[in-house]
Amino acid sequence: MALDDKALRSLVTLLEEEDPASLALVRCKILGVGAAIMPYLDEVRGGATPEMAVRLESVSGELRFQDLRRDFVRLSLAKTPDLEDGALLISRFGFPDVDASVYRAWLDRVAAAVAADIPADAGIGESVRRLSKHVFQILGFAGNETRYYDADNSYLSRVIDTRRGIPVTLTVLMLLLARRLRLPLYGVGTPGHFLAGFKEGGSAVFVDCFHGGQLMTLPEVKRMLVRNGYGWRPELGKPVNEREILARMLRNLISIHQKTGAAERAERLSTVVEIVLTGRDTQP
Repeated sequence: MALDDKALRSLVTLLEEEDPASLALVRCKILGVGAAIMPYLDEVRGGATPEMAVRLESVSGELRFQDLRRDFVRLSLAKTPDLEDGALLISRFGFPDVDASVYRAWLDRVAAAVAADIPADAGIGESVRRLSKHVFQILGFAGNETRYYDADNSYLSRVIDTRRGIPVTLTVLMLLLARRLRLPLYGVGTPGHFLAGFKEGGSAVFVDCFHGGQLMTLPEVKRMLVRNGYGWRPELGKPVNEREILARMLRNLISIHQKTGAAERAERLSTVVEIVLTGRDTQP
């Protein structure tokens, strides 16, 4: 039976409980109500004591994450999860009010501008070069070398806002634009440095999106990996699928939150990685 306004307000006030067991029961009840109780949490936020404010934010965060986790389950049930949907869901983890339609429209506009610059007879190599020039030279996207471990670098929405990112998010940006242009660009999950790739004249060519869209041959990629302390295996140059790309984005965030002591956020993201990779939510 649904609770009325009075009952929902009363339930929220019970977050002031001092007894840990009683407080745990109240939290459980609120989480069971779901997003419908969010306005009532917001009502008392302004006049809340510091301790109550912390509890309100904790419960609100858990409610938002419940919804987000359900959306990740829906995304992951597809045989091939949509990379764009997944990247924007990850943005929602850090920025719950992000308007995905704003960023989809931005991607549409940029792709249209690039399309107008690509000759009708251009091959894949020339088309990728023109896309890369537009993104990294005209729009000014670049790797965030000074603040590499800033969590914003892992959120596609913030990468678009700031025009700075890390290898995987900048590569995802390129992949989403390439998809709109019908260019067969793919992600390459080399350790320590994510790349984009395409085939030209039967050979693999790689795009280093962190370093301004620099093009690399396979021998150059091998040398880069050896220089960075990694061994080479042939599978490292192969395309990776959408699940693996989204999992890599999430694991970067997990690592950042672990380093900054945000254990709860890291734990929540770990459950999302499992959902993305398996398509199942093991939590009730």
